Amino acid sequence: MQVVRGAGRSFSAGYDLQPDPGEYGVEGGGEGAFQRTVVDLWTNIWDLDKPVIAQVHGHCLAGGSELATGCDLVFVAEDAKIGYPAVRFGTPDMQYQAWLLGMRKAMELMLTGDSMSGIEAVEHGFANRAYPAGELEERVLEWGRRVAQIPADVLQINKRTVHRAMERMGIRDALR
Repeated sequence: MQVVRGAGRSFSAGYDLQPDPGEYGVEGGGEGAFQRTVVDLWTNIWDLDKPVIAQVHGHCLAGGSELATGCDLVFVAEDAKIGYPAVRFGTPDMQYQAWLLGMRKAMELMLTGDSMSGIEAVEHGFANRAYPAGELEERVLEWGRRVAQIPADVLQINKRTVHRAMERMGIRDALR
């Protein structure tokens, strides 16, 4: 099991807006090449044998929100700010919003670029649980210890079962 978390004041404020295409392994170019590469990066987390937990505090924006959605469990600080403000000038690379948030909340965020708090993220299905910022790390470690009690082969099968069900409903095709 792994925990992904940010150092400093935020989980991630998003991508560098002027990336070097080679930095992310973008090959071939063409329209949508960067976006396809991003989706492949985040869905690679899905394909790992181990569970991956996101520990989100501060800002979790744009690419940061995509990284969190690729994780198996997402625990957030109550006061986190989660969103995709770049919809004000473009579209997300990984269109997770409708899948995780439902049509109405997804539409609200996609049409405004507004962010949601950690509490709202739990209410709308983006995250599993929200905790006060000062308790977040310890709570994530508690969850990690709980998950670690399950045999690795069982975790792997259970993770794949959930992901395959989502894939049968079309999530991977929709994201690509």
